[in-house]
Amino acid sequence: MKLGAYLKNKREQSGITLKEMQERSGIRKDIIKMIEDGDLNALPEPRHAPFLLRQYTEAVGLDYDGLAERYSDEIPDESPNERKRQQSEDGDYQYFKRVLVSFLVLVGVLFAGWMILLQIGSQTDIFEEKPIYEVDEEVVSPPEDSEEETEEPATVEETAEEPTEEPVTDYAFSGSDGSTFYYDLHVEAPLTISLAGSSASWVALTDDADNTYAYESLTEGEYEISPDADIVYLTLGNATDFEVSIDGEPLENPGQGESVTVYYEFNLIKE
Repeated sequence: MKLGAYLKNKREQSGITLKEMQERSGIRKDIIKMIEDGDLNALPEPRHAPFLLRQYTEAVGLDYDGLAERYSDEIPDESPNERKRQQSEDGDYQYFKRVLVSFLVLVGVLFAGWMILLQIGSQTDIFEEKPIYEVDEEVVSPPEDSEEETEEPATVEETAEEPTEEPVTDYAFSGSDGSTFYYDLHVEAPLTISLAGSSASWVALTDDADNTYAYESLTEGEYEISPDADIVYLTLGNATDFEVSIDGEPLENPGQGESVTVYYEFNLIKE
């Protein structure tokens, strides 16, 4: 039995519909059909097939490593260019890390030297200011008959501008199911979801209106959600060092723990 047919058979035996599969795995329904048809080379990015298959197998409770070994001839290999790009990114990150550490050490040494000089100067009066010339001070008394005229400063009435409050999306954590986390978002303005991480991660960001905002490996991004959407689905392949923000506010996830791959489902409650 081919890999696609095997996966489809397991999904149907588990009683999981295509819509439920999309919600669990974060994979669009049309991509799920391509996987089950066994046409992995027809995917938008065939090199992402191993990641998509891992998401699929986790959603139906299968062992991906065993399937990958069994059906290795059907799974496209990761492209050499992608591996070289990842190695280059890792090398750049390590170089930046070394430069940053060296800079912080230099700042620390300079600060310590400055503090030592201040301590020595306070004990030996090195920094005490001394006049170059001695000048006798003369006290000048104002004339007795002089009248001081005081001018009242003109009062300027300033009209304080009342700050305008920009509408902010209010959200609440409503529960979780394994690595899937559910939130209710009270939307008062166009919703913006921002992503940022220190290393690249696979990201899938879609909604129930068949809009796809991100379906790739990235380190950051900002996306404005369509007003037609009622539910937004987000999948992070490596969520350990990724931050999700809703309208600029960091999303708190009390149940993530040590999960690497996580799934978010945002229910949009429009005001």
